[in-house]
Amino acid sequence: MSLFEDKSYQSLVNGLDSAWMKQKVHSNNIANSETPGFKTKNVEFKEILSKAEEGKRASWEQKAVVTTDASTSSRPDGNNVNVDKEELEMWQAYAQYSALSQRLAGKLSSLRYVINNTAK
Repeated sequence: MSLFEDKSYQSLVNGLDSAWMKQKVHSNNIANSETPGFKTKNVEFKEILSKAEEGKRASWEQKAVVTTDASTSSRPDGNNVNVDKEELEMWQAYAQYSALSQRLAGKLSSLRYVINNTAK
């Protein structure tokens, strides 16, 4: 098994990707807070069952889906962006990204230690 096939490594990378996507969507919502008719976008995660390949077990995956909230309209121009809520969501995604990146750095640091000290 290679490093990049490790489940914990893949989980960290997928978590970083999802946090990054959340930050992009919420910053886009904030950027369009004054655009008439703009509807808030959200990131949702759908669990899907991967089809089993020959000789392999089926596995659960999460897929990020960007949805549009067309059900609300908080202003007369049709825009429904709540800047305070979007900023909070963006900061939560930032905190998640920071924690995951620190964990990934720790994992790679441990691996580097093992590689550098096992040959001695």
